[in-house]
Amino acid sequence: MMPREGTNAHAGTLHILSLTTSSANPMSQRKIGFDTFVWLVLLLVGLGIMRSAIATRLDGFTLDEAYHIAAGVSYLKDRDFRINPEHPPLVKLWVGSVIAATGFELEPLRQFSDKPDERAFTQSAVFQRNDPDSVQRRARTAMFVLNGLLLVSLAFALRRGFDARVALGALLFLIIDPTVAAHWPVVMTDLPVALLSATAIVLSTLAFRDWIWTDLAVCSLFLGLTLAAKHSAPVVLLSVALIGMWLAFRRPVQQVGDSSGRRLLKLGAVLAGAMAILWGFYFFRYAETRGGQEAFNRPLADKIRDVNTPFYHSVLAGMAVTHIVPRAYIWGFADTVHAGMEGRPNPQLIFGRLYVRKGPKYFFPAMIAMKLPIGLSVLSLFGLILFFARRLPADWNIPAGVILAATILFLLVLARGATYGGIRHALPVVVLLSIFTGLFVEGGSLRIHEA
Repeated sequence: MMPREGTNAHAGTLHILSLTTSSANPMSQRKIGFDTFVWLVLLLVGLGIMRSAIATRLDGFTLDEAYHIAAGVSYLKDRDFRINPEHPPLVKLWVGSVIAATGFELEPLRQFSDKPDERAFTQSAVFQRNDPDSVQRRARTAMFVLNGLLLVSLAFALRRGFDARVALGALLFLIIDPTVAAHWPVVMTDLPVALLSATAIVLSTLAFRDWIWTDLAVCSLFLGLTLAAKHSAPVVLLSVALIGMWLAFRRPVQQVGDSSGRRLLKLGAVLAGAMAILWGFYFFRYAETRGGQEAFNRPLADKIRDVNTPFYHSVLAGMAVTHIVPRAYIWGFADTVHAGMEGRPNPQLIFGRLYVRKGPKYFFPAMIAMKLPIGLSVLSLFGLILFFARRLPADWNIPAGVILAATILFLLVLARGATYGGIRHALPVVVLLSIFTGLFVEGGSLRIHEA
């Protein structure tokens, strides 16, 4: 449409703009094509790897890396999970497969008397029986690939749950954040579980929106991978279960054969599939050893007795009786509950005050506020403001609300737990906050176009 001769040209230009940015279809002229999206994601992830590799090139091993690496090799070589059951096997199996395939000498397994004895065994393997520099290079490469793949998976989940601009905004947030960059090449479970947790939660909003089996299966897959990454993942399992139950009754029945009861059965299938994936990482075996005998550095019964909180103790005892998960997972979960929820008897100086076992409940929000760059904090806050002001597309309200609820749940759990882990234990919250930055990038630009 062109302005008639003699009409004010500026007014005509505004009229053309109003037509091309009509609120009836505000994103029709701004859609990022799939091929372009893929290349942008790969570019950002590649730049993130480059930035992290340069920034961490002089870093040595962290305290637990040798522990995880040697444990992963032993899992593959001996099919034995007695070493380092404090963490589920996903990261250790991933790195261990690379290290074992490229050469790694490991002594035969033996019975360990305590955790220091176990650590001495794994550190001797990495630092004395093998070339530690070579081991670290290969381990860093494996973790760059793993965390890069998990970032790509999160980006594609956000593209489906929201759109490409939200995905790219969140991805750019995570590429910029220095804490993510520092954790990217490290053989630790914190960043993988954070990325998997956010992906599983986003996918759950898709799965429980239309209740299509393909979406449900993908959600189940990532939920299972989350469980296999770290013992904090039951928070995600609980979140997905609550999301599914809520949406099973909230959304109207769409077609014949669809009902709240059938939806709950599908939710059960998602949770059961996730548990099956967790079992798969332990080779579908309850015992940590091939022969079935218990071989931990401390008996499972003693680990459960260490837990003083009656509720936690009852849950762990029930898990052990029912064999709902592998014994090594129960052992690690008991260790996590005792150290992570009840706290270690170690003094901690926090904001000028000495604490034992647990710090103040505001510790993790304060850590996030201090560690997250100010610009990223402001952008995520703007995304939250757009959400509460109802300035986002209507069909984004439920998934954005679910992500916010999951963020709050993580913070509540962290507030009840120990504070010795610092910001790394709050990485799931950081990743979830990145999504609100993506919402601001898309929602804010959408407001500009509509104006």
